[in-house]
Amino acid sequence: MQKTLFTKLSIIAGLCIIFAIGLNMIGSVIYERQNYAASVIKEIAQQHINPQEVITPFIAIPTTVTPECQITAPSTTSKCAPSYSKIETIFANQTQATQDLEVSTDTYKRGIYHATSYDGTLKFDQRYTFDTTISRLYEATSTASAEQSSVNTPASNNKTKPRETIIHWNEAKLIIPVSDLRGVATLPTVTIDKKPIKATYPQTPLLKNLTYVEVAIPQNILQPATKNMASQQSRSSLIATSTSSEVLASTDIGSQSPDIKGTQATDIMIDLPLAGISNLNTVPTGQNFNLTMRSNWHAPNFIGKALPNAKKFTANGFEASWQNQYLTIANNQDLSQCLRIANNRCVVISKATLDTSSQSMTPDDAITAVEGIVTEEGTTMTDSYQNVRLNSFGVSFAEPNDVYLQTERAMKYALLLILVSFGTFFLFEVIKSSRIHPIQYLLVGCALFVFYVLLLPLAEQIVFWKAYAIAASACVGLIGWYTYYVLGGIKRATIFTATLAGLYASFFGILTTEDMNLLLGAVFCFVLLACVMVMTRKIDWYKIA
Repeated sequence: MQKTLFTKLSIIAGLCIIFAIGLNMIGSVIYERQNYAASVIKEIAQQHINPQEVITPFIAIPTTVTPECQITAPSTTSKCAPSYSKIETIFANQTQATQDLEVSTDTYKRGIYHATSYDGTLKFDQRYTFDTTISRLYEATSTASAEQSSVNTPASNNKTKPRETIIHWNEAKLIIPVSDLRGVATLPTVTIDKKPIKATYPQTPLLKNLTYVEVAIPQNILQPATKNMASQQSRSSLIATSTSSEVLASTDIGSQSPDIKGTQATDIMIDLPLAGISNLNTVPTGQNFNLTMRSNWHAPNFIGKALPNAKKFTANGFEASWQNQYLTIANNQDLSQCLRIANNRCVVISKATLDTSSQSMTPDDAITAVEGIVTEEGTTMTDSYQNVRLNSFGVSFAEPNDVYLQTERAMKYALLLILVSFGTFFLFEVIKSSRIHPIQYLLVGCALFVFYVLLLPLAEQIVFWKAYAIAASACVGLIGWYTYYVLGGIKRATIFTATLAGLYASFFGILTTEDMNLLLGAVFCFVLLACVMVMTRKIDWYKIA
């Protein structure tokens, strides 16, 4: 008697092992299809448009610096370092950014695969106060020149040619960086003090590695401040001439800055049409930055270095707002320090990827060796090429529960479903004295196995819940019809079919509750075990024939 029971249990265990191997094979198919879908999305990104990262617009001013030089008397020979260029930056005192995005899954398709794309308008309402910023630039250049000229004495045999700094105010540009300009269908319109100006592509890029559009700053915006600086420079030159025989650093108009009175503000508004796929990152710069995003997407995934300060979900989508002063100031420092490195040798990394987990740059990627460069102090540095990755935050529009993830979750309960089905058959044998052949166990297990074979291809074509309902209904109906003949009665077949249908419904309920599926799965297993123990509490297993 016990030998018969052991043989039956061994056969059931063997069948479960066979089906576990089969389920593992289906898992590899799911993984393969998932990778293929990801490769299709990458292909769409390469051929059409990438995820986007937008740096808050700022003003860049090219500057030429001639380092200090020692001239040996009387031969007047010199070993002067060549002049080098750098970029001075002016950030907005206040920026209000607004992003209105329409998200769709129908724009880019390859057969049954698609990429989640967005299309909308980014608006930047900025306010600049040029006089204080220009004054700060003057203090930096004039202080360095004064320190260098103070070392010259009439009795010295060697002459020192002081450093000369020329700030090209007439070449000042408003920079609007976008990681993939293919997503900018039309060049944005920029309004400076209520005067619209069309942005252009840079003919000679100021910034290395960044893709951007630019707008030339009208001279009447900077002219008042530069005139004041010119007058102050002339007064400074007269004072310096009375105390030193050397000539101080010369600059073009506006390269030296006085103590400017008044804080006249300049308003700049930017309307940037933008399209992209998967996710959108924003890099904040300036002093007071605030971002508001509105979209019709109902399940956003907030990514980056900061979560939104406030978010609201409605029937029409979501709205979120960010304001993080620390990240903004850190970006200002990193960006300005990088652009000031001589001859544009520092690279600003601005690129969004489909994989949101790979946005950050590791320390090993931050330093790359290149040829020697000349710094602001005129010294040569070798092997010191630095890449700068700015802080960003934003939203990923990837589908939160894609069919492959849901199918994979459903398969986690596959072995439990087969065990319950075989266990129910076994209980019918024990309690109702039914005789079920191992081949019949095998056929019912195959029907349960086919459910997952049907689920994946159906879910790729239609909504997941419909695919689940169709596959489950087909398998439950087939097994219910078959158990009518196996168990020898409609009552027993109905009980088994209802049990199986309840299992499928319960598993689907667990799958749809993302945050509690592990807890509900554990509770379900406990309840199931309790039911089996209650049903078999009076069975004398030693007397089973």
